Amino acid sequence: MRKITIIKSTGERELLDLEKLTRVLRRAGADEGLALEISSSIAKKVRSGVTTKEIYRMAMRQLRQSHPAVAARYSLRNAIFQLGPAGFEFEKYIMLLLRKYGYKAVLPEILQGKCVTHEVDILIEKDNKKMMAECKLRQSVEIFINIKDALSTWARFIDLKEGAEMGLCPRVDEAWIITNSRFSHDSLQYGLCKGMGMLSWNTPRERPLPAWIDEKKFYPITILQSLKKFHLEAFGRAEILLLEDLTRFSFTELAKAVRLPKKQMEPIWTEARQVLEFNP
Repeated sequence: MRKITIIKSTGERELLDLEKLTRVLRRAGADEGLALEISSSIAKKVRSGVTTKEIYRMAMRQLRQSHPAVAARYSLRNAIFQLGPAGFEFEKYIMLLLRKYGYKAVLPEILQGKCVTHEVDILIEKDNKKMMAECKLRQSVEIFINIKDALSTWARFIDLKEGAEMGLCPRVDEAWIITNSRFSHDSLQYGLCKGMGMLSWNTPRERPLPAWIDEKKFYPITILQSLKKFHLEAFGRAEILLLEDLTRFSFTELAKAVRLPKKQMEPIWTEARQVLEFNP
């Protein structure tokens, strides 16, 4: 195959890796044949200098035509990027995801450590173990969680742990970092050395963040291809921010809840059902 150089969102250049693209498509639910067909089609059309964003768009165009549920799942990474602008904080989304897995999870107020106060994103409890989690939303998976993030999270954890021993805040036994991006080599090495929970787009390899989301089908409405920006604002006002929230309504009830015409709600409601009912 001819060598094609692509441009990442950071501006860096690398060779197009068709196996990597195929893996991403498979994770979204495409079968082996479809994933290979799309990857091969893209390789034939692109030239060196193409951006990763354009490759994503090309794959999306092909998926939308025949496999809308796969297209939605393929857009998960982009859907997570949109959580903030959608008025649905990443911290709240992760809190609700953890609850799906049986964790007690809350968004705490400011906590007093031994030395200073701290804004902790989530307090988590399961099996009599209490954890603090720092949630790091990045607008690109090329913007890594670096060693400074890991060091600051660990320092915050130690101060709260010592504060808890003085009765100043709830007990904390572990520190976690949860991100939609990836960890730098140093930050991952440091976190694992310290026994921190490290959950990212590709860590741990056997069960990263997308696997947690896919397993429970815990998709934000930003995953839907039929949803427009003005729809998103209406859904936000109605506090309907997950597919499971949306599909509790009939599309007629949904139209009333968000105060938009039924003819606009039907394709959105139908796509949401397709995604949730899809079993790759």
